[in-house]
Amino acid sequence: MREQDTVVFMTSFKINRLKKRISLRPKKQKISDLLVKHHISMLAMQNVVLTKEGRFKLSTVFDEHRQLTSFQFTDTSNDEDRKSCQHVMKEMAWSLALTHSMEILLDKSLFEFAFFASMERFLVTINSRLLQVDPIVFCLNDVVFVHFELIDFQTSIPLTKDEILGRSNNYNIIPVNSLRYFSEESFRPDNRNISDIIIDNLNNYFDMFTSNKFSTADVSHLHNILVFSNDIVAVDDYFLQVMGAEKLKLSIKNLSTTNVFEYYSFDGLGVVTSIADEAKPQSLSDCQLLESLKMYFYINQYANFTITENLQETIDRQMHIERLVFVHGVPIITLNLLDNLKQTDTYKRNNDAINFKVSFLTLHHERRKSSNAVLLNILLYILSYIGGISALEVLHNQFCWPFTPMAIALSVIFVGLGICWVYYERKK
Repeated sequence: MREQDTVVFMTSFKINRLKKRISLRPKKQKISDLLVKHHISMLAMQNVVLTKEGRFKLSTVFDEHRQLTSFQFTDTSNDEDRKSCQHVMKEMAWSLALTHSMEILLDKSLFEFAFFASMERFLVTINSRLLQVDPIVFCLNDVVFVHFELIDFQTSIPLTKDEILGRSNNYNIIPVNSLRYFSEESFRPDNRNISDIIIDNLNNYFDMFTSNKFSTADVSHLHNILVFSNDIVAVDDYFLQVMGAEKLKLSIKNLSTTNVFEYYSFDGLGVVTSIADEAKPQSLSDCQLLESLKMYFYINQYANFTITENLQETIDRQMHIERLVFVHGVPIITLNLLDNLKQTDTYKRNNDAINFKVSFLTLHHERRKSSNAVLLNILLYILSYIGGISALEVLHNQFCWPFTPMAIALSVIFVGLGICWVYYERKK
């Protein structure tokens, strides 16, 4: 029997600017009602887990020697309700796996999860095909990631590696035709792409939670696909097929340091293959996190080039991005990803664009300084002329020197020197 593939569609969102807005304070709604309204099954942040069933407390302990992470849940509303805790643990299984991957793979002094959100499953129609969407959301530092898997609702089979070949089959960017949640009776028309549907629900929740005090002024986004399949033989050829490219030569290296799976990563695609049975759960969360790390660099580079306006901020952001490459206390697979990342076309192109922007802003800054210097010299020249006239008045009053001829001579000298200076400056 053929093994089942797993295709994870990934989109990262970075809020570049927030605007404060004045709004009438609406009547506060219960958090559980807000979660239901915006189709959120679970929201976890700062060791607090919010669900429709209640509020839970989560504690995490990482054993560095045994490389194990233990979790403990407490129902703050009813400590004896173990069934609720078990339900929440099942709902949070993916986020606990990502938390463990974070402990193992990333430098925790540089990266942290701000929140996790389990979103409700829903149905969409795309080109007359009925698909079920299984979404999750998490925030790494200041970048929000939307991951989802698509399942053919008629056959209950997830999309395979061969159903995403070419740009026309990239479900990250294909708009849906209609949408329905399982709690609703009928489909409604919609033309957003799937990641926008998911992030809009989360944004609307936070808007109502904060009483609409803020609005997003500018948001950057980036797409990626992660494929898990043991049926990929020629990895380079598969990358080209997914990208819809021909006549390109790729030399993609295996970044994994174990024999239990192979991991390959390029600009907008990651592939995991030759996966041993015992490695499937952990390889899923590990490679999702590593691909998210790759996207984190890309979207920060993109935002730095397109959004920042002044030289100082551009340089500061570039220093921050470059700093994140030099990590410590991480395994070789993470170092392999970072080394591979710096060799990708997207990273190089973004880096070159930022360097060009720094050069452009530096030249612009120097021109402004030069313009200011010219203006200052003109003012000093005028003040010098006024000072010369004042000196002539003193000589006239004290020694009875003729004021008018000396003033004319001084004016001619200043005008002549001024014309020479202007001519020199214009020529330069």
